[in-house]
Amino acid sequence: MQRFSQMSKDALEMEIERLNREKQKAKDQGLDTQLAILEQKINLARSYLIDPATVQTACWYQVEGKNIPFYVEYLNGVMAWGNWEHSGEKAAVPLALLEKPVSHRSVK
Repeated sequence: MQRFSQMSKDALEMEIERLNREKQKAKDQGLDTQLAILEQKINLARSYLIDPATVQTACWYQVEGKNIPFYVEYLNGVMAWGNWEHSGEKAAVPLALLEKPVSHRSVK
């Protein structure tokens, strides 16, 4: 299998569709672990379709599926690195999960 980083936009979109079909099968069969793995693969593949230049650093973001904002310190490839609000631990979030900047939050 080709790495996501080596795929064209069209190939990535086709792979995301394939993974979504697999995800639906896993969901129908109640395979929670497989479902979580497929969701992570889909989010990573989607991240390769995001232009990193569109993501602001030193900025709080709302994250898909989360109620806690994420502070983006820097980008490394298709991952945003930073901290969840009220957490001092470093974490990484795929770019595809960043929804929109959140206004006027203080760091940590």
